[in-house]
Amino acid sequence: MSNSNEHGNKPTVVVAGASGIVGRAALERFAGREGWDVIGISRRKPVAMPGGARHLALDLLDREASGRALGDIKADYLLFAALNERDDDIRAGWTDPAQIAKNEAMFVNILDSLSKTGALRHVGIVHGGKAYGVHIPGAKFPIPLYEDQPRYPADNFYHRQEDYVRRVQPGSPWNWTILRACHTYGIAVGGNMDAFLVLVVFAALCREAGQELPMPEGHSAITEPTDADLIAEALEWSLSEPKARNEIFNINNGDLCADYDIFPIVAREVGVKLGAPRRYKFNAEFDKLAHLWPGMVRKYGLQVPEDLGTLLGNSRQVADKWSRDWPPENLLRSGVEATIKIRQAGFHSCMDSRVMLAKYVRRMQELKMVPQA
Repeated sequence: MSNSNEHGNKPTVVVAGASGIVGRAALERFAGREGWDVIGISRRKPVAMPGGARHLALDLLDREASGRALGDIKADYLLFAALNERDDDIRAGWTDPAQIAKNEAMFVNILDSLSKTGALRHVGIVHGGKAYGVHIPGAKFPIPLYEDQPRYPADNFYHRQEDYVRRVQPGSPWNWTILRACHTYGIAVGGNMDAFLVLVVFAALCREAGQELPMPEGHSAITEPTDADLIAEALEWSLSEPKARNEIFNINNGDLCADYDIFPIVAREVGVKLGAPRRYKFNAEFDKLAHLWPGMVRKYGLQVPEDLGTLLGNSRQVADKWSRDWPPENLLRSGVEATIKIRQAGFHSCMDSRVMLAKYVRRMQELKMVPQA
């Protein structure tokens, strides 16, 4: 795509949710391109802030502050990957009307602020499987999930954001694209849904304690992983692709992965022996070793907090998935999305999930988030 806007200046891309897994990947991708002005927006500064990008600390729930901070930024592109989770109970927050309203407000506030200059040309939005209701207990839906299937009836902040962008876009100089990702993997500190970082830290704790990384026993969920780097690539593709204008696309790596099959890869990359399968509760086993972490941060010179709560955010709340025994009839019910539509539109990139998992353990090691193998 062209590296200049309609006025001949280098284009400005604003990434909302820059400290999260997807936001940081998008920030890194565009900061690595010549001729871009890249601004990351989040309350916390992203881990290993990419050179060539600047960070704006901002709470998007504050409409007045957002207007003041963003009103003069002539952004050509908005990439929205911000997410606000309920601190006390993440899962309850997915259906909590107050939490739904917060996530709607964040999107409305940043879009309203950036669109006032008239420079905006495209809005890329990252959603997930909850748009299909995969988080609703007992919900029944087709496998795979398609973009054109009817909405499930319950309220959902993804739907509210979609409805808003559809409502205000007609007559505007900008278009939009929504990407619906499955089980995203990437790099972040202090996130709320990063179960993979919890698993990698647990493996490092096991190694430090001289113990094996225990394999769970039972039935593992089967998921479609999505590399945050792949989402960032698709966001860039959508900015200039006519077939992506005002469309929704599923996106994932292109393969399937059983959660339990991730354990041998993590064990190999962390350098810990893999134990025999047994039944256990992941968070209970994690808690037994958590006291080792502060000493490990000092011993290995890690560049992350000694406090595991600060490092992992609320991700421990969803980390129980690693030892969950799924009923056989529900192994695929965590969400399998069809990606035919985005391929037919021209985006053909894919990722071997085995390679992706190893890549992110190594990145964590390189960034001194966890000890080297």
